[in-house]
Amino acid sequence: MIRLSVIFFVAFLFLTTGIIAQTSRIKGVVLDDKKNPIAYANIYIEGTIDGTSSEEDGSFDLETNAKGTVTLKASFVGYKLYSITEDISKLNNLTIVLKEDPTNLKEVVVSAGNYQLKGTNMEKTNAVELVTTAGSEGDLYKSIALLPGMQIGGTDGKLQVRGGSSHESQTYIDEMHVMKAYTSMPANTTSRSVFSPFIFETINFSMGGYSSEYSQSLSSVLPLYTKDESPITKTGISIMSAGLGAGGTKAWDKGSTSFEANYTNMAPYSKLLFPSEKPEWDKYYQSLQASNQVRLELGDKAYLKTFFSYNKTMFKKKETGLFDDIQRKLDFDEDNLYLNSTFNKKFKSGFNYFAGAAFSWNRQDIKNARILNDAFKSNESELHLKTKASKRYSSLYKLGVGMESLIKSYEITYKSDDDVSRKVHHSINGLFVTNDLNLTYNLLLNLSSRLEYTTLDKSWAVLPRIALNYNVKDVTLSGAIGKYQQTTNNDYLIYNKNLAQENTTQYVLSAQNAITQFRVFRIEAYYKKYNKLTTLYNGMYQSGGDGYSKGIDLLYKDGIVKGKNQMFEYMLGYSFNDSKRKYLDYSDKIMPPYLTKHNASVILKYSNQKLKSIFGLTNRFASGRPYHDPNKEGVMNSKTPVYNTLDFSWTILAHKKLIIYASASNILGRDNIYGYNYNSAPNAQGKYDGKPVKMYQKQFFFIGFFISLSGKAAYDVSSF
Repeated sequence: MIRLSVIFFVAFLFLTTGIIAQTSRIKGVVLDDKKNPIAYANIYIEGTIDGTSSEEDGSFDLETNAKGTVTLKASFVGYKLYSITEDISKLNNLTIVLKEDPTNLKEVVVSAGNYQLKGTNMEKTNAVELVTTAGSEGDLYKSIALLPGMQIGGTDGKLQVRGGSSHESQTYIDEMHVMKAYTSMPANTTSRSVFSPFIFETINFSMGGYSSEYSQSLSSVLPLYTKDESPITKTGISIMSAGLGAGGTKAWDKGSTSFEANYTNMAPYSKLLFPSEKPEWDKYYQSLQASNQVRLELGDKAYLKTFFSYNKTMFKKKETGLFDDIQRKLDFDEDNLYLNSTFNKKFKSGFNYFAGAAFSWNRQDIKNARILNDAFKSNESELHLKTKASKRYSSLYKLGVGMESLIKSYEITYKSDDDVSRKVHHSINGLFVTNDLNLTYNLLLNLSSRLEYTTLDKSWAVLPRIALNYNVKDVTLSGAIGKYQQTTNNDYLIYNKNLAQENTTQYVLSAQNAITQFRVFRIEAYYKKYNKLTTLYNGMYQSGGDGYSKGIDLLYKDGIVKGKNQMFEYMLGYSFNDSKRKYLDYSDKIMPPYLTKHNASVILKYSNQKLKSIFGLTNRFASGRPYHDPNKEGVMNSKTPVYNTLDFSWTILAHKKLIIYASASNILGRDNIYGYNYNSAPNAQGKYDGKPVKMYQKQFFFIGFFISLSGKAAYDVSSF
């Protein structure tokens, strides 16, 4: 706690001693076209983090450090975006009239299982909102993990959705599949996203019942979308507790390019806060990450984009056996690359065309991987090709068709007493059709299907989906039924290339009451039926497993505006999950050891414009995980203690060109247990010795300074 106090004291000095620029104020009122006030509309200055919301009478008072000519925008769900560009001195006593957007009725999507975390279709999200939530640690996947429906992640921190393993969740960037979206970390250390959340204009997340356009996922899909245009030239740097970063955008007529580079070295951080760990490391964790995007406007609403990302990870750590004194030096080296190129054209006739190609590549070289003097090498690649087209023929009907191919390769070599070399090459080919029917003003029906052929087991599959959205007053009722399939994990596939596609049928029912833009109540029930899960009998992998996952998720969020400078927001979330499956070497259906039946979270956020600060506090709870104790009768016969953690974050808008972000996870220092490992042989008393599975570091502290070197906006890492 002393170290934590020092970190926040340093941040406080930056706040109190930083240069606070002279501010301007923009006042006005937001009305609809019938002159009725609109409450909770978003009013913000483009290219900055300055924004506010209208009050019950439609009035607003926006304080900003911006100077000169600015672009002021206002938005609200169901209305067209309002924009005015003017010298800031002339923007006062404004009357903003928002006009209804009839196209909003045509492009509504089924909301069952879906969350839109960032984007302009549902609400405006400023550049730091997503990661100012305590517990997110500035990471995309940790932000998502705070939603209802998410299990508290294991020690690797990867997404686990509604009874599914992390293998069952897939990520897409601009419609193209990402093979490996997480960084690799030492054992019992949380992984992070390879990609910064700030580089995406829209972030969607679906926990089930998603479009037939997406395949190879049994639990969830995360589509991420980059900007088509980025007209502002800017550069900036970041100084963080565990590394350095830089980024920027160069814009020109009809195009732009953006870059971001980050170097992480855990040595200074660990030596300062965890000095007792120093003898365990020959080389502390290091990573180098670089991203680049090029955007070209080839004509009216025609865009060609290329996105590139590369990550290099290295560390050398001394590992000691759990139940012996044998020590080895784990030497880890990894390269991870992702590249996609997409073309999108919207024609005046209403016809939309998309084509894309993506290449993913991952290489690992690990010495002393499992035992002393062994060596493991892997090489994995994926080529994703996709094209699709859609057209709205009327306000009542929209048709979409598409086809894609995933060409995958995985090779490993393992050298120890026996040399092992295995490889598998295969492809997955799909054709999909979607039909959106606006049956009435407030009733949307989606009928879609996917035809898929996999070369591994030479099988064809028809994967249908039906989804319905019905709006009645302030309540949206949604439902979806769909069938999905996914290739099993590579670790099993290399031993049996004929394993069938694992599949699930999903049923989702949802009700959401959006009373205001801030106040939302949502309840969602789901049921998933699993078939052809991978099993292990007599040392042979087969496809004889099945199971189910069912549950209910609850969410309530609200915001309270206090005066003109303060806002208090909170979110309450609860999830219940009952899941059992017959898989791997379990002969009966069991609750998997990575699941927690009850999950709850309380998220608080307080914003104060006078203090130029956003404070966040998150408390998360989960019931115990099941585990197998060989000293007891039965299978999966024990549970870990309950999980609980309290996280804190503080975002300081210290200056128009400086943002300070500080966070601390598990500030009470709770020793959470994720399971137990047992010795394979009994001791002298006939008992099996066990050791708890815990995080390598039970707390994590972060502080970062994000500095703009050019442009008017603070550098918020949103250089893309």
